[in-house]
Amino acid sequence: MCTDASAHLSVPWPHSTSTPGQDRLFSVGDLVERGPHSDEAIEWIEQRFAGVTRGNHEQGALGWLKHRLSSSGERPYGWLRAIAPEAYPRWCIALNRLPFAITIETSHGAVGIVHAESPHRSWGRATELLERRLEVGAALLGLPGPREAVLRYRSQPVEGLRALVHGHHPVREVECTSNRWNIDTGAGISHLNRLTVLEVNRVEFRSWTFDVDEIA
Repeated sequence: MCTDASAHLSVPWPHSTSTPGQDRLFSVGDLVERGPHSDEAIEWIEQRFAGVTRGNHEQGALGWLKHRLSSSGERPYGWLRAIAPEAYPRWCIALNRLPFAITIETSHGAVGIVHAESPHRSWGRATELLERRLEVGAALLGLPGPREAVLRYRSQPVEGLRALVHGHHPVREVECTSNRWNIDTGAGISHLNRLTVLEVNRVEFRSWTFDVDEIA
């Protein structure tokens, strides 16, 4: 019912420029447990995104659902209390299909998406590791270790990509370091609560950041 899906999704995007009606929407994950409408996120996961990378919040919910579906009597927590038990299999299947990494093959070069961090400086090696279910913690939560070492690692480009787009680390404004773009401007976090969209299929990236209260 809830067997493991591919850890890496590769998506071709042949259009040289964005075209109305043909744009594709991707997400860096954590669509649940960030804001008041987590129980409605399944509609977005199943239908509205061309791809969603699995975040640590999706991973946590998936672990609970698998445990619950194996006849555990554990009670639902937080936002999961809003989901009817008969919908658990649907949620389990939807979350389990989320890859740990996505590669978008644009006409301007490959763009990688991961929730928190590429587990290797080579994107090819990173996706190989994730396919083997190795270094998943880095993809979901970032690298462990001293802050100085982590910052040094994040200051280096990810080889094999035009850009790596990620979230997980909330920032007030979009951050670009080397070829890494952090677009988590805190949607669903009360003191930030801003949503960023990054257009990647163009010569120069362009971003828009919106106050969530203004677009709700």
